[in-house]
Amino acid sequence: MSTNLLKRLESSVNSFRLTLERIEEQIRTTIEKIDKGEAVAEDYDIEDLDINDSEAIVGGRKSKILISDMDTVSWKRDLNADLEVLELLNLLLNDITAEHDVKLQTLKKVVYDKIDNPINGNNKKVIIFTAFSDTAEYLYNNLAEPILRDKGLHTAMITGDIESRSTLKLKRKMDFNTLLTLFSPVSKEKSAILPDIDEEIDVLIATDCISEGQNLQDCDFLINYDIHWNPVRIIQRFGRIDRIGSKNESIQL
Repeated sequence: MSTNLLKRLESSVNSFRLTLERIEEQIRTTIEKIDKGEAVAEDYDIEDLDINDSEAIVGGRKSKILISDMDTVSWKRDLNADLEVLELLNLLLNDITAEHDVKLQTLKKVVYDKIDNPINGNNKKVIIFTAFSDTAEYLYNNLAEPILRDKGLHTAMITGDIESRSTLKLKRKMDFNTLLTLFSPVSKEKSAILPDIDEEIDVLIATDCISEGQNLQDCDFLINYDIHWNPVRIIQRFGRIDRIGSKNESIQL
């Protein structure tokens, strides 16, 4: 549990907050079951602590426990002690809004700097990787509209378990492949696949669901918002733009 909490905290304050809220809810439910003397209770399933990525799971099981077999007095005392810690942490986290999230604001500055100072001609494309879909959603919610308003560029979000989104307003369905094609039109042969769409996507926020098998070498700038705990994933992420066929003289990873 400690390892998973640290992974969530390292990803984003939002991911950490969501996980703490989930644990707090589990504890409150368990205390209610103890108070009611219900026949069984479920122990914590560590899979519940990570919202979307199976690789985040170090271990875990779910079993049923007879309340009559438990030292409910000590158990409830310890649960209430945990609850106090979680409530304090959540109280502290409430002060860290998006405006006061230094990591998020630093990312925004890096992206803006890259857009204003392209490293290859007028290439303004940026891909941002994160391990968790809720972190990706947090980044999209706080960056997409400002980037469109301030820089006139479109942003998209692709994850494995949240519906893809984009600031592009097209009549057709914005599915996984359409968004990737609009982000990397040369490598994805947009002229043959989507000849009727003139707009492009310049900023892509994604999880590791696209870290393999995708040619995105139109882009020349890749950011890891969090460092995946599996080093192979970092190499795979870099491989999306560090590819044969890139038209860029240099790339930034």
